[in-house]
Amino acid sequence: MQNKAKIDFIVNLHKKNSQRLGFIPKSRVEQYVNDNQVFIAKEGGLESGFCIVGSGKGLDLKIYQHCIEEDLRRLSIGKKLFNDVECVARKKGYENITLRCRENLEANKFWEALQFVNYGFENKITQRTKKGILKWIYQIKNPKQYSFFEVKYGS
Repeated sequence: MQNKAKIDFIVNLHKKNSQRLGFIPKSRVEQYVNDNQVFIAKEGGLESGFCIVGSGKGLDLKIYQHCIEEDLRRLSIGKKLFNDVECVARKKGYENITLRCRENLEANKFWEALQFVNYGFENKITQRTKKGILKWIYQIKNPKQYSFFEVKYGS
């Protein structure tokens, strides 16, 4: 998938889910794509979701956004996409993956199901949402260790 196609897909899916996602300008999405900070999920050969991660500081990798097409949720696509992120994070030596999520979103159940632990609350209530933000952390299992599959076949 070419960078322009990735950018267009992310921007379009972001627009469809703007009530659930924080705003990221298209120019910033372009930068994330060009800096290889974007993971794309596919289902049946078609793009079905994306995950944007930070450039990484210290031992923590931050997920900025993780979004799956609404009609494809609950089909394990989001989990597969997260597994790709975790695999790369492990290879790069990160020990944790962190993210922030509005307290009123169903996505919090998803993160909890993936064994993220809620470690705090930001009382960052906006006029639009009137909700605070939950802070989540995931401890990478066996950081800096790879399975045979990851070493032989991973990216």
